[in-house]
Amino acid sequence: MFFGISLLQSCEDDKDLHLNMDDAVAPAIVNPTSGDSFTLLEDEMEEIAFTLEWDHANYHADGLPDTRYIVQMDLAENNFEDAGEIVDITDTRDNNHEFTVASLNTRLVSSYEAEDQETLEIAFRIFAFLTRDNDDTWLHSEPVAISVTAYELDLDPAILNVPGSYQGWEPDNMQTVVYSPEQDDLYEGYFFFEEPNTEYKFAMGSWDDNWGDDDADGTLQPDGANIEVEEPGVYKINADFNEMTHENMHTEWSLIGDAAEGWDVDVPMEVDLDHWEEYQKVRYTVTLDMVEGHFKFRANEEWDPPAGLNLGIDEDAEEGVLIYGGFQNDIPIDTPGEYTIILDLSGPVYRYEIHQE
Repeated sequence: MFFGISLLQSCEDDKDLHLNMDDAVAPAIVNPTSGDSFTLLEDEMEEIAFTLEWDHANYHADGLPDTRYIVQMDLAENNFEDAGEIVDITDTRDNNHEFTVASLNTRLVSSYEAEDQETLEIAFRIFAFLTRDNDDTWLHSEPVAISVTAYELDLDPAILNVPGSYQGWEPDNMQTVVYSPEQDDLYEGYFFFEEPNTEYKFAMGSWDDNWGDDDADGTLQPDGANIEVEEPGVYKINADFNEMTHENMHTEWSLIGDAAEGWDVDVPMEVDLDHWEEYQKVRYTVTLDMVEGHFKFRANEEWDPPAGLNLGIDEDAEEGVLIYGGFQNDIPIDTPGEYTIILDLSGPVYRYEIHQE
């Protein structure tokens, strides 16, 4: 099959290249081999479990950009038939990828809910392409199925690292993380970016497994481009690893209610800078005179998304725990006086504190 594709090459004009895909050769995995088995041990978590290696794809044409590869994983029984079940591991131009014991075990637990000493039959394949925009250039290797025995991993809650320019690009920093309290691959957390044009990515404890956004369109790709926010301030950051999407929302939090200055007046709260410097966690404070009544926390002077947010008492949780939205879950003030109110967005559970001065 002959067809033309337009590819932008570095320092050159666009070129219309004609490929005969009948001559193209798909990548082929050479290590491991089907039937191999591996047992993952917690005390060896930093060691290499194995290196996935493959022969390069060959399009038999000159002047092409370097071939890109995505390492994909699936349960062997699924055989890559359901796109929603396929896990993208990394995007690379090399022909190998090292799996540490820890990174592979985390994948098995988070993606397939592997239990302690459970053996799973998983398969790998290599997805090769010249451009994501033209699926005529896509090639897939034959899958290779192996057995892997996992160890117990405490993911309560699951976490995802958020390395960036604001914290020295440290992918193993366990303070700058987003949380998935339900272990459902839906992550959220709050961050304070002091400088404009802050950049960040998502990672799983190291640069071996990281995700960014190549097209700045809210879609995550393995080894993708840095995500940038132009304005400084506090951001709510979400990542959905079911749909491989992300978003960030600039927030300015305030206190509102008849216990303060009324339900139509937002009293601004201040970021606790000392708390951020020490823990890299977001916390707000405000000190004001209050009367008997109720209040809530509100972001961006709006009650609901997409413009705003509000937090009130989670009546199904312990005292001091907050929940988004809700009705008649306002926070009470029983005695008039001067109060310091704290909004703690450290996560994974958001909380409040009330201190009478």
